[in-house]
Amino acid sequence: MSRFLTYFTNFEFYWDRRTYGASLQKKRKAWTLVVYILLSLGIFSRQITAFPKVDINIANVRAPVLAASFIIGLALLPPVMRWISKKVKQPKWEHALSAFSIGFFIDLSSHILISKVFTLLRW
Repeated sequence: MSRFLTYFTNFEFYWDRRTYGASLQKKRKAWTLVVYILLSLGIFSRQITAFPKVDINIANVRAPVLAASFIIGLALLPPVMRWISKKVKQPKWEHALSAFSIGFFIDLSSHILISKVFTLLRW
């Protein structure tokens, strides 16, 4: 069970620090929570934005849509954050911005891709 939780919570923030302690663990947990929230808000933001005409779709501002965004965020975030953390030693704005952007653009591209695939399958 601990390996399972480690996969979802260890994004290797501050991996270059050799000192350990409660303050370092708090910083890591805070960054983990921030990037999860931002990724999920990126997915949620795409869900309430209609394309190609840019418009806010108030009908999708619902708790189930937000909950689904957080579930999808659990699946997407760990590999991406580990990859970014290997490039940038300390958590910075790149982590936060990329979490939101990845959530938004992955949801957008998957929606476009899936709609095209279904259109092609209908013949």
